Amino acid sequence: MSRHLLHHRHVQSLIEQRIDFVSVVVINMQGSAPQEPGAKMLVTADCQDSPLEGTIGGGKLERFAIQHAQRMLQDGGNKCTDTLTLNLQQDIGMSCGGVVQLFFECVVHDHWHIVVFGAGHVAQALIPLLLTLPCRVHCIDARRDWLDRLPDSPALVKINQRVTAELVAELPPEAYLIAVTQGHCEDAEILAQAMHHHCPPYIGVIGSDSKAAILKKDLRQRGIRPEWIERIHCPIGLPLGDDVPAEIAISITAQLLAVRDTTP
Repeated sequence: MSRHLLHHRHVQSLIEQRIDFVSVVVINMQGSAPQEPGAKMLVTADCQDSPLEGTIGGGKLERFAIQHAQRMLQDGGNKCTDTLTLNLQQDIGMSCGGVVQLFFECVVHDHWHIVVFGAGHVAQALIPLLLTLPCRVHCIDARRDWLDRLPDSPALVKINQRVTAELVAELPPEAYLIAVTQGHCEDAEILAQAMHHHCPPYIGVIGSDSKAAILKKDLRQRGIRPEWIERIHCPIGLPLGDDVPAEIAISITAQLLAVRDTTP
């Protein structure tokens, strides 16, 4: 398999998995340089000192280009393309005195973030279904054995710890929140932390109408704004199907899509 075909297959795989990346290509060179024009590499946010695939010559040049590509990713792809002309000796400190021109193309997906608190029976049915959609899922649970039962996927982040205020504060503010935990007390604490400064675009909590009344009363006593509390979906999901994990998962997913597609 040619290196160009392998490169394109890696690009296609990253797109299908909705992983953000930067393609770096050597488009011109003068004098002594570590790679010829046409050399390519792929960089993701997880790369350290080496690219995900390919090479533009290794060493200081490659490290410099990886760092530049990752800054483009950190900026959210605001700059889709960039071209740098580098004097390898003066700009990077290499011994060879050539000049290399690099082209950067940044691909950043519009991520739909969904955070699932709890990895129990409903989550076990729900998360594989969510992973068929264009979204990125975080699942948080203190029980490692339940998290381990979930499928491995680049679009799924498994967080094995107790929910804390610091953890909730680190979640994307645009994330949809789903609470399928083991009890009311944990749900109330999660929602109070999540709604302390803003109201997420979607909040769903598994439970009955009576649980919803108790939960909302608890949140009012914690000082959460009433109009935010009324946006909580509890019982979670659309009113369809039976009370079994697989059908609950379908009703939750349908509700998520309905909210996503009607939110400005």
